[in-house]
Amino acid sequence: MYIQEQQSTGSPNGYHKSDPRVLDMKERFQQRLLTISTANQSDFEDTSSHSTQQNDFIEHVIELWLLDKYTLTQSKCTESTYREILFSLRTYLRARGFDLDSAAAELVSTIQLWATIRASGSKRQGSVAPSTYNQRIAAVSNYYRWIIQNGIYTDCNPAEQLARASIKKYARAHVLNPQQVRMQLRSIDRSTPRGQRDYMLLQVALNTGRSSQELASLSWHNVSIGNGNVTLTFERCKGGKTMYSTLDTQLSKALLAYLRNIYTENLNSLDPTTPLWMSFSDRTFGQAIGSQTIADICESHLGISTVHTLRHTFAFTMEQLGAETSTIQRQLGYESRAATNGYLAALKNAQNPYAAELADLFGVEETNH
Repeated sequence: MYIQEQQSTGSPNGYHKSDPRVLDMKERFQQRLLTISTANQSDFEDTSSHSTQQNDFIEHVIELWLLDKYTLTQSKCTESTYREILFSLRTYLRARGFDLDSAAAELVSTIQLWATIRASGSKRQGSVAPSTYNQRIAAVSNYYRWIIQNGIYTDCNPAEQLARASIKKYARAHVLNPQQVRMQLRSIDRSTPRGQRDYMLLQVALNTGRSSQELASLSWHNVSIGNGNVTLTFERCKGGKTMYSTLDTQLSKALLAYLRNIYTENLNSLDPTTPLWMSFSDRTFGQAIGSQTIADICESHLGISTVHTLRHTFAFTMEQLGAETSTIQRQLGYESRAATNGYLAALKNAQNPYAAELADLFGVEETNH
């Protein structure tokens, strides 16, 4: 066993050591790890309970890693994704007689194979995308780096030596035709609450360029109204940022009308945690919908399999309308202007300024049946 059941001093982070949040986090970190260690040591002689205790220990180590690395950054998306990745890997390892505390030499090839496999229940076939593979390897490597630094694991990092998949940035990025989207949105049946929700969700997505996670997280306390316009607050965006989007007056009125139809005329009486996009399914009625449901809405009404296409469409359409790169960069939340330029250039790859002339030259005609 390569995991040492001992108290750790914790790894340094980017916050000042006197920051109350850091002191509180470190105190909880020390107390929890000491408690786990003591429990494991006291039960070590009891072989019937040691396996269970070790399982609990590893689970707690994962949570402590997330607490130390990601809770203070307020990146809930990263924290949730990395937790899911580590527990997925652990399930895969244990089904094959290993665990996260096994020797590094035993784990390398197994981790590499696991990182290429789609999650059970996935609608897609084949291996995962290179970006997904890289994200999994990065999460696992980060975990082992942390437990090694804290003296919890005594072997080398099994994910460190795994090569990353090469990625052509924005290779799959494409945009929707605004006129076609407008027609598709008009065809949504808004006589039902579900149809109203789908319509407004897609409109907000197309008008703000926010991700599915950011859209799914919206609740009433994220809505503020001033001078007839709604401003949406998107908390914990990429990099722990908080982003704000002030909607057009017409869209603001439509969003508020939708909320009154769904909930109550007196919106001020709503609980702050009331989700903007509620579920209408029997099992989760009234709860907030998740990213998968948003993806299903996009598939159903726009025929796209990835919500990120709406973000691409937002950025590309903004540029077509004459927006400066700096404005698009700010709206997307990008740090680098060069990254924004590269992103926009990739979106324009499919555009041929001579397409109409070519079609006319070759005599393209519509076939009538």
